Amino acid sequence: MRKKIGIFMGEIISEYQEVVVKTIFRKAGEAGYDVFTFCNFGAYGDNVLYAEGEKSVIRIPDLEKLDGIIVADDTFDIDGMEAEFFGLLKEKAKCPVVYLRNPNDVFYNVLVEDGEAIADITRHFIKHHGFRDICFMTGNMNSEDARKRHRWFLTVMEEEKIPVTEHMVFNGDWWREKGKKAVDWFMEGRSSYPQAIICSNDHMALSVCDELKRRGVRVPEDVCVSGYDDIMEARRYHPSITSVRAPFEALGKKAVEIIEKVNKGEEQERVVWLKPGLELRRSCGCGGQELMNDCSALLHKIYVQENDVKQTVCMTTEYQDAFEESEYLKVAEKYFANTNCSKAYLCMCDEEERDFDRVELDNAYTNRMILKRIFYRGQKADSCEEKFDRCNILPKVILERENAEGYLVFPVHYKSKCYGYMVMLFEDENWADVYVQSYMMGLANAIEEAAMHREVSSLEQIKTLYHKDALTGIYNRRGFEKQLRNLHERYEEEEKFLSIVSIDMNGLKYINDNFGHSEGDEALCRLANILNGLVKEDEICARVGGDEYFVLLYSDERKRELEFAEQFIRAMREDEEKVKKPYPFRASFGICCISDEQELSLMSCMQLADKRMYVQKKQYKMMQEKFL
Repeated sequence: MRKKIGIFMGEIISEYQEVVVKTIFRKAGEAGYDVFTFCNFGAYGDNVLYAEGEKSVIRIPDLEKLDGIIVADDTFDIDGMEAEFFGLLKEKAKCPVVYLRNPNDVFYNVLVEDGEAIADITRHFIKHHGFRDICFMTGNMNSEDARKRHRWFLTVMEEEKIPVTEHMVFNGDWWREKGKKAVDWFMEGRSSYPQAIICSNDHMALSVCDELKRRGVRVPEDVCVSGYDDIMEARRYHPSITSVRAPFEALGKKAVEIIEKVNKGEEQERVVWLKPGLELRRSCGCGGQELMNDCSALLHKIYVQENDVKQTVCMTTEYQDAFEESEYLKVAEKYFANTNCSKAYLCMCDEEERDFDRVELDNAYTNRMILKRIFYRGQKADSCEEKFDRCNILPKVILERENAEGYLVFPVHYKSKCYGYMVMLFEDENWADVYVQSYMMGLANAIEEAAMHREVSSLEQIKTLYHKDALTGIYNRRGFEKQLRNLHERYEEEEKFLSIVSIDMNGLKYINDNFGHSEGDEALCRLANILNGLVKEDEICARVGGDEYFVLLYSDERKRELEFAEQFIRAMREDEEKVKKPYPFRASFGICCISDEQELSLMSCMQLADKRMYVQKKQYKMMQEKFL
């Protein structure tokens, strides 16, 4: 079996993470390593239990079985994750461990001279522009990167004998939510804006620029702004942001080189330093405006985001009806195509091995896992029930393929309860995005819902309450819609006739007004009993509203419609004669055969059946009025 490198990284959808991981995939693949990136999407608000579930990804692999480990713990935004993983590494790691960007005294390091880059930006504003009124926005000061960049700013300002007052430094958080607060802080006690604002990363620089624009302040004419990281959004912003280009590709390449050298027994320095580059752009007035020449790319991105939102809403709705494993996996397969992932392996914990309610943190995943599904983009999923040792991450037969691969591994969890993990393979330019996060959360929530229902003593009772009409006992609208989808999927695969019958009781208001609602309820139940007695196997009837019913007919023969119509008319007449009531017992109906209306959508066929029913109902009312 091939050697394995494990990457541990948070907030995987960010640009830095994508570039570094893809570089490692290429470099390690050339050296014959499979690479598994154990990643997550980071914390979600103040949901502590959800964060615990995301953090559990560090406990999926057996660290002793890896041949190399690469850690980007500056991307861990979950409290305690950094320290917990460091403890695991010291206890269990037997292979070379390389830390990226964040120094670690125990293991190998590939570091970037971040502080000197901030010093270069500060000197640029002082020496080239002649500025002395320069403000600084830090990152989260719990981070060593943030503290280092702040120190270098202060060092250069001190060298140039420029005093730094309290309101010249604002503590940021690496993200785009504090632009207004930062500018408010900088403007405290002054009437004019600072000459320049240096931000510890591009996200904060963008937020500051947005706020300055809102106030009518021009960048760079009135205030110069700089960032750090040189992300694409900063390059394409107007004005483009002066920034520091971190050597992302070099980080990944050097990490793999260190692992290779150590595994071969060669000498390796404990710390390797890489030099970032200063990118002067429009926001300081020294560079040109980088433009997005291909507007179609931007339009496509907007389209994809809108489609992702729609897909997420539809997926969530379909999961609401998925009580069984086969049902939620069917939904997961349907919406997998939107992830841009070429292949994925859903690996679930062996429930026979442990009790989820009593699981401790150190065995969040079972030692034996079950490969449940292999999802493919553009083709049907493979159903599996293959057990394998978690230390291998995937079954051996999958890992014995000819070429080395690079994978992303996500925990499948509901809050802090871990059900398994998903191993995803992205090819070409594709990468995990926000939709993948929604996809993983939707699947995990569906698994939890199904588990909850299994724990209830009477699952059938829950299904009945959820899908059945409480008054008549036949399907309600929710149950009808689910059965309609299932039957329509069968119809598309089988050469049979599927027809929709829309039925409406005549005169229910008259019965309720003159004889009471209990009498009206009895009439509704009589109609439901008749319909229930007429449907055959594979056919269903449902009460979808007050006096509205639907029947689905499914048969090998086209004449099934006519047969049902004759039987229904006869059954209604016989029931009326048998049950003597002081009011007529009648119903109108309309039928639409989907097989005959192939150019129409399913919803259009239902509407056509409704239309035909209302024609009959109108004729009945006209006859009643004429009789009266």
